[in-house]
Amino acid sequence: MVFIVGLGRSGSTLLTSILNNHSDIKAIPEIPLVMFFLHEFKNIKEKSEKLEKNSVVYLDLIQNIRPQSIINLKTENLHKIQYSNYREFCESVFSQFEIVNSIGAYKFYIDKNPQYTFYINELIEIDPNAKFIMLVRDYRDNVLSRMEKPHNKTDHPAYNAFRNRFYLKELSKKKGIKNSILIRYEDLAKSPEFEIKKICDFLCIPFNQKMFEFDKAQYSNLTVKRSDMNEFINKHFSNLGKPITEASVGKWKNKLNDKEIQLIESICHKYGKGFNYSNSSITKPYVYYVIRYLPHYLLAKWHILKDRLIYYVPSSIKLKRLKNIHQKFSS
Repeated sequence: MVFIVGLGRSGSTLLTSILNNHSDIKAIPEIPLVMFFLHEFKNIKEKSEKLEKNSVVYLDLIQNIRPQSIINLKTENLHKIQYSNYREFCESVFSQFEIVNSIGAYKFYIDKNPQYTFYINELIEIDPNAKFIMLVRDYRDNVLSRMEKPHNKTDHPAYNAFRNRFYLKELSKKKGIKNSILIRYEDLAKSPEFEIKKICDFLCIPFNQKMFEFDKAQYSNLTVKRSDMNEFINKHFSNLGKPITEASVGKWKNKLNDKEIQLIESICHKYGKGFNYSNSSITKPYVYYVIRYLPHYLLAKWHILKDRLIYYVPSSIKLKRLKNIHQKFSS
């Protein structure tokens, strides 16, 4: 199993689509099945009826907000799978997924989810041979992207800068671990072929130029069962129809004002510099911004902590919570 980790809005969706066009890869687009059941079932040594039953419920809920023309989770086939431990269970489930043109079992399953950043040790525990693609982006461009498209989070630069810092800090701890590779969004945008070749070498598979030739037209006019999500889904996938360019690199220089730049750099530069991102306008210490924007700091911290707490909750309770969320938005 291969995991793409790092904060969202760093090119992971586009990278997943490129890699999914390789004959040895099935790339799973942000369906955190592994994490949802990991704590409760990581030590299983045989088939688990409860795990299978709960997985069907979970994946059916996920299917409601995923376009079936691109992502068909085939939950009706899960009763057929064979496995003797949790890793094999996840791989068997992934083998049933139909992701664009990827059908059946593959040599590599690439699982993309920002949340995995904080669970690398747990993922290694279930698969000691797991590989990690650590994806980072200039924190100023990342924060700008989140300010422009906040979705269900706040667009305040302080909140997004703190959140960015937490992710960069975690990646800094894990940088250079066995079976990992670091990819910077800027390098991918400037030299896509070189960076994809690096990933192919990392996975010991041949590079193929056709990886860049996925059918971008298929990512338009998408619909999902939950019709209230159609607008978001089409906006999310629309970027896949655009060519890889450097247009989004360094946008912060023209779109952020001096105060915002100073704020973001002061919060993120300590860990950003470890990934070769320079700064130019730090005048106040980090602690000043923690105090000055304490509510945003606490909110960003809480969102990280909340995910950790939910990780330990039994899957049956998590499923009830997830059903309630879906019902709330559907109504």
